[in-house]
Amino acid sequence: MRTMRHTLVSGVLLGLLLGGCLAWASPPWEWVTETEGMQVERRLLPGTTRYEVRVSTSAPFPPPVIFQTLWRQHEYPAFVPYLKHLTVLTDAPDVKVIYEQITMPVVRDRDYTVTVTATTDPTSGQIQVSFVSAPEAWPPVQDAYVRVTAIQGSWTLVPTHGGGSLVTYVVASDPGGALPTWLVNRAQRQAAPAVVKAILDRVKQTLPRDGE
Repeated sequence: MRTMRHTLVSGVLLGLLLGGCLAWASPPWEWVTETEGMQVERRLLPGTTRYEVRVSTSAPFPPPVIFQTLWRQHEYPAFVPYLKHLTVLTDAPDVKVIYEQITMPVVRDRDYTVTVTATTDPTSGQIQVSFVSAPEAWPPVQDAYVRVTAIQGSWTLVPTHGGGSLVTYVVASDPGGALPTWLVNRAQRQAAPAVVKAILDRVKQTLPRDGE
């Protein structure tokens, strides 16, 4: 069971790189836990047994600084667990199309393609990075990978007093294959805050040091 849980945590990471807000109406959020200053909530996706997960936390970095890390997807393999390969297929100022391959222990590796969009509100300073599955851009299916076809998500960065940000990360994904739904949901609750922490740790590591 421990090996299965580890496998599922790695699998749901493939749907957590950029997060997701769904377009249809959903039930109210329910509190799950709080870990390392991050509040984790969830709600059922309408018509499914899967959950959408939301992680909220405060960060001492302004939105543009966090955005720089989120928008450098080519650097993700250096710090995102289980990410084996990433190719930026289309690179425009506010839109990218990205193909990724994820290594998973025990079960077959996964791959997927997403369209990533960045928007900024010039009045409030809020920045949002969202992504959604991009079937029109998928390469041919490979036998070595299970093709993931259901991913949606977003990061929302709201400036706060003192130069920080309120970071809200929402994600819904289906890693595909014959994985039990209840285990996928449990793993996603664990993986979502881990990804938020990884991104914010990366931001901190890339900040210039005093005197540099």
